[in-house]
Amino acid sequence: MEYVGITQETCSWLLTHHEVLGALADTLIQTDLSALSRSDLALGPLRLSGSEDGKILAIWNTDYLSNTGTESWGIFRLKGSLSISSQEDIASQVIERVLYVASQRLQGLMIEGDFIHRAWQNGSHTCLAGRGNTARQYSICYHEVAPGYEGLISRALICVGPEHNFDNLIARINLEVRNITPLVNKCNSLIEKQVRRPVLENEEFNKLRTAITPSEPDDGFLNSITVTTSGVENSKLANPYETIHWTFDQWIKSGLLNPAQRRATAADILRGHPIRIIGPAGSGKTLLMQLIALRYLNEYASSGQYIKIVYLVHNAAMAATVTDRFKALGGEEYLTGSKQTLAVTTLSEYGRKRIELDEQMVIDRDAQKTKEFQLEQVRAALRETLNKQPNLLPQSNLIQQVWQNEELFTAFAILVMAEISSVIKGRGLSEEKDRYINTEVPFSRFHRILGAPERAIVYDCYQHYHETVFEQYGMLDSDDIALSLAGRLRTPVWDLRRRTEGFDLVLVDEAHLFNENERRIFPLLSKNQTKHVPIALALDEAQEPFGLSTAGLGALGISNIENEKLPSNHRSTKEIIALAFFIIQRTTDLFDVDFPDFTEFREASVSSAHPSASPPVIITRNHDQKFGKFIVKSVQKLRSKNIRQIAVVCHAEVFWKDLHDSLVESQLPLHVITQRGEKIAPDQPVVVLSRPAFIGGQEFDAVILVGLEQGIMPPRVVNNPALAAALEQQVLREMYLSVSRARLRVIVAINYDSSPNAVIAAARDAGMLKDGRIE
Repeated sequence: MEYVGITQETCSWLLTHHEVLGALADTLIQTDLSALSRSDLALGPLRLSGSEDGKILAIWNTDYLSNTGTESWGIFRLKGSLSISSQEDIASQVIERVLYVASQRLQGLMIEGDFIHRAWQNGSHTCLAGRGNTARQYSICYHEVAPGYEGLISRALICVGPEHNFDNLIARINLEVRNITPLVNKCNSLIEKQVRRPVLENEEFNKLRTAITPSEPDDGFLNSITVTTSGVENSKLANPYETIHWTFDQWIKSGLLNPAQRRATAADILRGHPIRIIGPAGSGKTLLMQLIALRYLNEYASSGQYIKIVYLVHNAAMAATVTDRFKALGGEEYLTGSKQTLAVTTLSEYGRKRIELDEQMVIDRDAQKTKEFQLEQVRAALRETLNKQPNLLPQSNLIQQVWQNEELFTAFAILVMAEISSVIKGRGLSEEKDRYINTEVPFSRFHRILGAPERAIVYDCYQHYHETVFEQYGMLDSDDIALSLAGRLRTPVWDLRRRTEGFDLVLVDEAHLFNENERRIFPLLSKNQTKHVPIALALDEAQEPFGLSTAGLGALGISNIENEKLPSNHRSTKEIIALAFFIIQRTTDLFDVDFPDFTEFREASVSSAHPSASPPVIITRNHDQKFGKFIVKSVQKLRSKNIRQIAVVCHAEVFWKDLHDSLVESQLPLHVITQRGEKIAPDQPVVVLSRPAFIGGQEFDAVILVGLEQGIMPPRVVNNPALAAALEQQVLREMYLSVSRARLRVIVAINYDSSPNAVIAAARDAGMLKDGRIE
């Protein structure tokens, strides 16, 4: 690699992690990096990825990405004339100095006077190359460019050296300036790759891997417990009916927690570092979060100390479910305790009480119902905007497609709602239409892929939405509450009061369901008595509601978070697990290269030889029956084979009414899920109808996926590949979510005279699915 590019935030992060910085410098100088032009290296949050032509290696920290699709890059020469490698004996010191300069200047900050900074007539600058006696005999030279330079939309910097001779440095930097734009574009494209690359496993990177991998936690409270899983039947390991009433002590002593779960339970979040629990659907994230809470509550109760913990969930139904589970685990006393306190609440309800809002001023106490109402209003506002201004349609090919395709209209409305939340409201652009439309620097990935006409339509939609909800109804939505709460929590008054009213530990379940405005509140809830935020978050980003990822947690105020991966799926046959992983592997920027391969298991939790199990299958409607009736007959066939709990997940709105009416008419025991986290009796026969957004957190014996025909989901988008890719990412999430709900069977139902979408077709070609019928 001839050049190295590092994002500004990553430069700043490395300068505070000296061991990692030293290991990275040694790796860059001593290791053959050519393999990174074909694969990616993932070490904790750090990513190394090289361009295919071997020109530049991009390095970034995923926790500090901005979610705009473009970053500020500091670039330096690694090989060749006037490069870091030209003086290997001082290379590590020079790299440290380059990162310091990039961190400072990309933020518009001054260089320390001791570094003997000089400005030159060609616009370049020089300073001492490093700290040591030898390094101080050399200088480095750098050149900065601002947004707008040759189409760049973020600041960038390129650096050469070390070198004694200033004339040589100036001459070299003049040659390098022309490379800034193509190198920055390569770096940004490496972050937003359209094709997933293989993971690099190479022992040459072990020093860097060791420096960045978190040390093993102190699991002292588990050391006295003898655990064995030998001789435990597989059916016992995965039986939810047997374990649903287990207490905390039974779980800890049972031997059913895997090593990753035991490490996470033992991690010292209060005195060590924040933790992010990552795992696929069914891996036990929620249970683990509850065990972490009870571990601390029990410890502090035994010593008579005070502790205050908040357990945040997204909606009221989930809050009720979690509360019941804490009671079953033996934690009921803490829900009403005075010395050891556990508060289970939604963020929306906590915010409403904290800012003293009357219930009549909010759309709904439940955040999810509020967001459903928001989406309805955004859809109506978008339709009204286009109805009133038909002249807008000829100005945008994209908007014409949105107007003509109902599925695309719905998907576009979801993205507009997210844009209103995180950008127009979240970035304070409520009165700055011109800035939103004409800015050169994008506010989000969605904003970046829109032209000025589309941005104008999005803003008009926001204004219509605001007029309806705020002016006519006189109510606040969930973003208004989150932003008002954030404003209240960023005051000197709260800084003083949080010492007593804040929480010792913050636990956030299903963190992927919270948007950027809400996630920014998490670090403000703690007592602020430690250098880090005492927080644990459980998330499966495949279940995140939008195909465009949010900013990293570091960028939102939670620094130095460490991951604990739960690789096991505890609910499905190996064929279903393999299909789910096949689908999610096709994402590009969702998990990057470190998403756990949960197909690597010794045994599936449900045996494929189970009498009711069957491999995933594609079934197709005959021409002589209606689609709704076809699905009803399929459900009836499953029930005749003793499949007790069946979910029909409708991925395309065009099929919803027909499915609903046919299932109601069938007199089957139907339950229509209208919000995430609804309680469904685990031991009762039931047929569930749901949209993908509401199916998370559930599990069924069989799942029927509807609406995955070619051209329907994902909807076709012409001449806007970025938006088409974003919509495809969203559909991949939804497909993964639906498939991973199933224990025994997955059925993909395709309409007559249609073909499955590209993902289902690829899964069929790979042997993950087969055409057939319900056996």
